Amino acid sequence: MRDTLAGLSIGAAGGALCWFAGIPAPWLAGSMILGVIAIFSGVRVGMPDWLKALAFIFLGIQTGTSVTWETVDRAVQWPLSILLLGLTVVAVTWACVWYYVKRCKWDGATALFASLPGALSLVLLLASSTAADMRRVTIAQCIRLFFLVAALPSLILWLSPPEAMHEGPAAIGSIADIALVIVVSTAAGYGLEWLKVPAGLMLGPMLASAALELSGVISGAAPNSILIPANIVLGVMIASRFAGFTFAEFRAALREGFSGFLIALVIAMAGAGVASAAGGLPFSLALLAFSPGGLDAMTIMAFALDMDPAYVGAHQMARYLGLALLMPLVTSYVLRRMGAHANVTSPPMPSKLEDR
Repeated sequence: MRDTLAGLSIGAAGGALCWFAGIPAPWLAGSMILGVIAIFSGVRVGMPDWLKALAFIFLGIQTGTSVTWETVDRAVQWPLSILLLGLTVVAVTWACVWYYVKRCKWDGATALFASLPGALSLVLLLASSTAADMRRVTIAQCIRLFFLVAALPSLILWLSPPEAMHEGPAAIGSIADIALVIVVSTAAGYGLEWLKVPAGLMLGPMLASAALELSGVISGAAPNSILIPANIVLGVMIASRFAGFTFAEFRAALREGFSGFLIALVIAMAGAGVASAAGGLPFSLALLAFSPGGLDAMTIMAFALDMDPAYVGAHQMARYLGLALLMPLVTSYVLRRMGAHANVTSPPMPSKLEDR
């Protein structure tokens, strides 16, 4: 309890500081940055599973209640964009593997798992059954996400013309409607998790709340008061990934991790540019959807930046599900080709989204 209170207090303080400073997506970036500083200063922070689950359910509700019939009409443009996203994921992985193997002299298994963009829990689970250097894999993935969350909001805000912003529906006004959507969404989330559906704890609430919204049972988005606590919890969760590393280790891995982040970001920008031109979408919106972060972090950033969360969430969900379903087979094949195979098996599918 002491560690949890410390984590929430530090995250809230970091978010408030960034909010007062006018930094974009302040509650997510601020809680993560101050959380990382606290961890490297020796402060113990914690986040219990039930609180993580609650944050994922609330995030799913936020995304689902943002879906309108106008969103459904726009979704006809999404298949081509999602196909381009898949090609971008392949390009990011290949380019980062080449960099880590050729320039950093990493072995093939370590380079591959450090390069896969997202689905971190599954990446680490698969990497643990190979000869990959787990510390390098973990810190490379964490550094990439750290810089995405810290830098991407400012880049998006700089790139975003006013018309790129998304005006969401008004918040749900009835307490009974809020209670209904929370109960139904929570049941749907745990139902999909019980069925071992990837990302079920967030996908279930997303689908359930969208169905309630589109059917007219409820009207309006979830209250904004839900988003700030979810931001804080998620920021501290990202920061907690750095626990167990010393600052010296972090500093030593910073150059390689930051270079991998830049490679991934440049390729994501190229893919987003093609999708933007092909679909007539704002480039900044496509960039947020194509960014190689986690499903939860990128979706919550869409709300913080007032961009279309349904578009971003659909693309990040497609990327997460694609990686979760295909990664065990693809990584096994690639490692055999590299001569780095070490008994890669298909592990139980993680249903929670400690992705990042």
